[in-house]
Amino acid sequence: MMTRWKEIAKFACGAEAFHAFGHALFWLSGTTFTLFGITATPTLNATGAVVNAVIALALGIYAWGSVRLRA
Repeated sequence: MMTRWKEIAKFACGAEAFHAFGHALFWLSGTTFTLFGITATPTLNATGAVVNAVIALALGIYAWGSVRLRA
């Protein structure tokens, strides 16, 4: 049974995955920038990539975890 919360989790999963991908790109390119007074260093971007990927994984497990494939 699909619930509204699972549909919201699917959307948030994609948003977090995109966020993780962006952090990974900045981290691997060594880009440093300042946004709203916060300087994003490669270390901060590496941390952001990992944390956002874990959040995306948790949301994906919640959203699609109960799906069973038929053989």
